[in-house]
Amino acid sequence: MQNLPRKRIAGFVLRFALAYGALVLAWPLLAPAYRPLYCFQGNLLFQGDARAQFQARGEDELDIQIRLTSPKRPGSQGVMRNDSRYVGYLPTISLIALILATPIPWKRRRKALLAGLLLVSVFVSLRMALPVVREFSKESALQIYELGGFGTWVLGVAQRSLLRAPASWFVVPILIWIVVAFRRQDWELLEEGDEASED
Repeated sequence: MQNLPRKRIAGFVLRFALAYGALVLAWPLLAPAYRPLYCFQGNLLFQGDARAQFQARGEDELDIQIRLTSPKRPGSQGVMRNDSRYVGYLPTISLIALILATPIPWKRRRKALLAGLLLVSVFVSLRMALPVVREFSKESALQIYELGGFGTWVLGVAQRSLLRAPASWFVVPILIWIVVAFRRQDWELLEEGDEASED
């Protein structure tokens, strides 16, 4: 019984590595189906005065084109490029792999997966929206938002921490995984296992 927690951890790490690796390698097969969903999600975010039309473009890293327009400023347009794999796919599969690898009953895994996908979709939406909001807040013909000094600083911090940071696509899915996959009794069992190992 002393090695049980270590065996569980080792099993979890192995299952996660296999699931995550398989989903990463599956990107070329899943990309044609994922990109339209990604664009649909992006197009839902901007329906008012600031409009951003997400369209799949090509197979390279910047595979999404975002066309910016403003009904308040007729004729003003802008174009951005976006990486659906980095912004949306990697956070999503990180969460999926974590939940699939977690040693809990499958019924709980399914519930955790549904709740987790909803929360990670909110996170992905935020990652999609940050650069668009920044573009609409610049002093240009497309400017719609006036954020002020403090608002611009907050937006910059959010963009650096949630979008540009190397591990940004992985840290938040871990937090979501902890929230949706674990119950209080799970932590108590883990603590009991640690105490048994020390004895």
